[in-house]
Amino acid sequence: MRDVVFEWCVPYVLSRKQQLLKAVITSAVIVFFIDAFFFAAIMLIPTIILAVVGFFLFRSWKIEYEYEYVNGDLTVSKIIRKEKRKELFRGTRTEIEEMERGRRIQTGRTVRDYTSNRMNAPVISLLTRGELLYVEPNAQFEEEMKRYYQF
Repeated sequence: MRDVVFEWCVPYVLSRKQQLLKAVITSAVIVFFIDAFFFAAIMLIPTIILAVVGFFLFRSWKIEYEYEYVNGDLTVSKIIRKEKRKELFRGTRTEIEEMERGRRIQTGRTVRDYTSNRMNAPVISLLTRGELLYVEPNAQFEEEMKRYYQF
């Protein structure tokens, strides 16, 4: 009996908008705190509110995607802050209708992006159960899928 088991993780990279928002919120907290310290103590209220919102927002961005491929079953999970795991997709190889390298654009289907958001990262589009999934494969997963799909 030959079992096929692959497991790999892909950390999420912040987009430019998220990086800009993080820089703006951090800068605003610093400026408001200095303003509250030297000029108007009332500025401490928006400083605290903005700091708390920024804290929880930045924590929610610390995610990574874990892919597990076991004997034809693909499971995609989202790991939040290396503490909490949420299963996003579970399917079998037989449910995958088509497979293509790169980001396929198709209207009328739900698109689910489970990639790291890195520039020039290898992406595979999977067409399954009326959904279009974007995943970042590793080399063993690509070799296994080449046996079943032409891409």
